[in-house]
Amino acid sequence: MPPTTLAARSVGAAIVLIVPVVAEILWPSFGDSGHLVFAASQLLGWFLVAGVVIDIGRRHPRLEMMRSGRIGRRLLTVCCAFQMLFAMTYGASTLWRGEPWEPAFVLFLVGFLAQLVGGVVWWRAMRVEPSLQATRASLLATAVLGFLAMAIGQSPWHDICLLASYAAWGATGVSASRARIADRDVVSSPSPRRH
Repeated sequence: MPPTTLAARSVGAAIVLIVPVVAEILWPSFGDSGHLVFAASQLLGWFLVAGVVIDIGRRHPRLEMMRSGRIGRRLLTVCCAFQMLFAMTYGASTLWRGEPWEPAFVLFLVGFLAQLVGGVVWWRAMRVEPSLQATRASLLATAVLGFLAMAIGQSPWHDICLLASYAAWGATGVSASRARIADRDVVSSPSPRRH
């Protein structure tokens, strides 16, 4: 995956996730009428985030050699799956009933819990790759701010933490795309022969 594609995908994910939240803050009536826009942005945004997580794992194979690296990446992928399932449920219930089904937000919360655990585990695993220091910082910000957005639940702090968490996904992908890939020699070098 070219670095520019990873950076573009992560920035695109952040923008798609941020825009409907900002629209609701600026125009509160959007919250009542923009349910389908919100659902579509969540679905597309988290699909893009899943691609960012997979791309980082591919670009830095040393992370995949570690158990914590694999677990962290998988939990973040699970986070994205829960968020996309939330978006589909939210959108489908809006189409079916004319309003979103409130219990769907359980999927949203579970997704952010998976993001917290997966983000912290992957953050710890990234210590093996010195070029990922900026990525580690933004990944941890994504995980912690997303959790705080769910834990606080009151405006404006909920909105601030949520927007910052989404923005941190953009920074995570951009910093990972600029990181030097030192593992290529480790992964591509032939293994020693046994005599």
